[in-house]
Amino acid sequence: MFPSSLRRRDLGAAALGGLTGGLTAASPAWSQRAAAAVAPPAADVVLAARHRRVFAGLAARIDAQLTDVQSVVVQHRGQPAFDWFRSGTTADTLHDVQSVTKSVLALLFGQAMADGLVRGPDELVALRLPAMLRLGADARVQRLRFAHLLTMTAGWPPDEIARPGRDDDLRWLVRRPFVAEPGTRFAYDNGAANLLALGLAQAVGEPLANYARRRLFQPLGIGRLAWRRGAQGHALGAIGLSLTTPAMARLGELVLHEGQWQGRSLVPRAYVQDLARRHSSGGPPLSTAYGYLWWLGAGSVMASGYGGQWIHVDPALDLVVALTSRRTPESAARGQGATLIRRDIVPAVRRLQRAGQ
Repeated sequence: MFPSSLRRRDLGAAALGGLTGGLTAASPAWSQRAAAAVAPPAADVVLAARHRRVFAGLAARIDAQLTDVQSVVVQHRGQPAFDWFRSGTTADTLHDVQSVTKSVLALLFGQAMADGLVRGPDELVALRLPAMLRLGADARVQRLRFAHLLTMTAGWPPDEIARPGRDDDLRWLVRRPFVAEPGTRFAYDNGAANLLALGLAQAVGEPLANYARRRLFQPLGIGRLAWRRGAQGHALGAIGLSLTTPAMARLGELVLHEGQWQGRSLVPRAYVQDLARRHSSGGPPLSTAYGYLWWLGAGSVMASGYGGQWIHVDPALDLVVALTSRRTPESAARGQGATLIRRDIVPAVRRLQRAGQ
């Protein structure tokens, strides 16, 4: 279940263009939704007709007015509700999802917990990467726990810059100067996510991309993806994943159903609940609350990537939106993807809910 503090908190960040502020204030238990009976085929047909009605004209609006947006997939009540792909893009097109990679990394950590390969967020990072203690780093690296990396509270300053030669360089990552004690201050830090990826790869005992394909993506039916490596040959944690838009939606569905997929537990339910819990008030770039590498709105959980890459999960509406955009400074500033979710998709689904349909 979404914590009550999340359900009632209107975080309405300017960077989101108000995306979080207009969402519903009450969310039912996720566990009740995950256990709900599958609607009979006749109900599916009726729901599909209602989706067509509430989303009528949306494709034309995106095509003409939201030119940054490249693809959209909407799942409502477990059913396809709307999809749209700009000319030259299809459901099979891979999109560089930027920092959505971080949120997928958080799911992988939960998968590794289920496999017994990590004990949990409270485990010391140095137990998996003992070399970091021999690199002449600040003594605070000895106290770093995976929870600090998952919540962006490691103690390093904010860093949103990709550094192709250093992103997976353990020495460079851990020798950066600390500005706070671990666990005391939020700072959105690509280096922390990249360090998490290195530690998790060590824990699972194989390249992280291989583990992800075998234990997370394949069970979800996701076969088409790419994961960029750094200069040292390791999968990056801050950025680097390329996914199709339907694959992004499936990851959102996994979060919506608390790590359960087709009767199988992929990620521990308690971990996904903790992932969606407010661990800090967050800060830039979205300036909204933060869980485990997922941003939190008023009743929503979001993966966000530079330029307008989104996985938006709203349990109260039984809604998942996956959306990609052009990756440019201009598209990041315009925020058309966030606008589309806030002004068009969420209100359309809410109208169905208010009608009791």
